[in-house]
Amino acid sequence: MAPVVRRRTKAMLALAGLLLAAVVGLAWFLVGQDDPAAPNAGGAATTADPAAGPAGPDPTTATGPAATEGTSQPGGQPGEDAGPGATGAPAPPAPACQNVLSEAEAGAALGASVARVESRDGFLVRTCTFWTSGDRYLLVQVSLGVAASRDQFELSRLPGDRAVTGIGQAARWTRDTGLLDVLDGAARFQVGLFTPAGGPAATEPPARLEAAARAVAARL
Repeated sequence: MAPVVRRRTKAMLALAGLLLAAVVGLAWFLVGQDDPAAPNAGGAATTADPAAGPAGPDPTTATGPAATEGTSQPGGQPGEDAGPGATGAPAPPAPACQNVLSEAEAGAALGASVARVESRDGFLVRTCTFWTSGDRYLLVQVSLGVAASRDQFELSRLPGDRAVTGIGQAARWTRDTGLLDVLDGAARFQVGLFTPAGGPAATEPPARLEAAARAVAARL
């Protein structure tokens, strides 16, 4: 029986040796996984490029909100369009032509009774045209919004303009256009006497045109 016991003992020692080797190998493997200097599992070690700067996401460009139709003015609602280049509050409603100048006042300037009145609205301006039965007419242009400001009044001044006193806060006669341009507080307007055929304007505005301008200033 002794040889059998010795063989069993050797076998058990050999098995114990194998188990011990396996335990040591597993411990080494686990320690190697926790080593900070070891490369990441499943990936190759890389070398950072010093010129590349710190690692991080690619730079992106922020985009603003999508453009929408219309503009928003102070005190208004988004989408309300006050017109190109308009600033501040929207322009007030244009006055009716009969509230700008009466037919009797227009007739006094024309030297004849008014046969018809035409009204037309443009950008920041209302035009009232008082026609006689012939070819003569009185033109009244009422500026609105920013076009009625003192800044715009001064910017539209021409070198040949002549100052006219006694009408509004400031007035000037532009011979090239035949218009008397008047600024009176928040109101600005131009008046002129014309015929369809046209003709050279006088060096000074006619007295009856000045009278019509004073009447308009009193109404606006």
